[in-house]
Amino acid sequence: MLNKLFAIDSGPAKRVFGLDVMRAIAILIVVDAHATIALKEYYDGAFWHHLLPDGVELFFVLSGFLIGGILIRSYEKKGTFNGDLLLNFWTRRWFRTLPNYYLVLTGLIVTALLRAWRSGLQHTLPDGSILAKYFVFVQNFAQPIPNFFPETWSLAIEEWSYITLPLLLWTLHSLLSARLPRQRIVLLTILSIIIGTNLYRVFLSLQIPVSDGEVEFRGMVATRLDAISYGVLGAYCRHYFPTYWTNRRLQQRLFILGLVLTMLTALSASILALQFYFEWGVLSAYTVYKRTFYFLVTGVNMALLLPFMEGWRTATGAWARFGIARAITHISLISYSMYLLNLTPIMSNIIERIPTTSLTTGWLKVGLFWALVLVLSTLLFKFFEKPVTELRERLSAKEPTQLSEQRAEGSGQRV
Repeated sequence: MLNKLFAIDSGPAKRVFGLDVMRAIAILIVVDAHATIALKEYYDGAFWHHLLPDGVELFFVLSGFLIGGILIRSYEKKGTFNGDLLLNFWTRRWFRTLPNYYLVLTGLIVTALLRAWRSGLQHTLPDGSILAKYFVFVQNFAQPIPNFFPETWSLAIEEWSYITLPLLLWTLHSLLSARLPRQRIVLLTILSIIIGTNLYRVFLSLQIPVSDGEVEFRGMVATRLDAISYGVLGAYCRHYFPTYWTNRRLQQRLFILGLVLTMLTALSASILALQFYFEWGVLSAYTVYKRTFYFLVTGVNMALLLPFMEGWRTATGAWARFGIARAITHISLISYSMYLLNLTPIMSNIIERIPTTSLTTGWLKVGLFWALVLVLSTLLFKFFEKPVTELRERLSAKEPTQLSEQRAEGSGQRV
């Protein structure tokens, strides 16, 4: 009975196991970071946490790779870029992200109002003008996000990336298609976003005193429009240079390089390293770096992992035999629901209301947190997210997949 209730059909689409691994790792890192909140003062800051990459940045790169691949394939197959392609792209993206988001956002607002009504106290929601920004993803457009549903800073960045990337591609296609091939227009689009955003961060950083610290550069839309572009650059390489992309030796070398650099970058940006920067007298330089090119370095390092992970098509051996692959696929499928539910709905509204009176109590809270996240996210995915996402198949045209592209190449067709 319970097995049937929580079982998830991954659907007919062929999944890439390596990308499922990346997505699962990304959400587990994010949830693990939030789980430590339950320990309060008993959390001792495990050293291995300092080697973990930023899970949200990994999500950005992976999302950019997948979304960028869809956009490039659609553009090349159609041979042009027009309003129909753009509308279809947006329809499919927003059917995937908006319903779940608005459901959880509305649930949080209603919960806060009901709590205030029952207690007779003033509700803790932000002002109506601020709350309205959450519905159009401008809660952190050019300012730090308010202390309400704060994890949505990254979703706002991604949603605006879905707007700016195709709009810029359409603009450049309209202006340059008579003079440049589509491949160069795609590359120019990607580089314009990456270079433009990095230059803006440098310019903005110079206007703000170093003593103000990083001032939330990581969490504002205006300073992070390049967040998914490193993954999109990976999709560009995948589409236009498939021979290099599928070279196994090159995949392995890039993976090792990317893994080492990603861990070193994580360690260098960790709280553990701050004391050394202070002692060495380079804290100001580090602050400027964290405001500016840190995001470029992180994105490129993680993008180096993509060829190997995308080439890991299926799970074999112990991965499949001991149910590890099934668990990874499950977590990958419910990752978006986990992202929306874990911090504010579960940690802030449930777990933190339980006093942490000892280390044992703290770990019991951590266990309860993980159980609630996995169970509730599975239910949300199965009974709401998945059905709503499937609805888009009746309201939008299917986009070309990597598999269809490979079949076309194999039969001599050009897509």
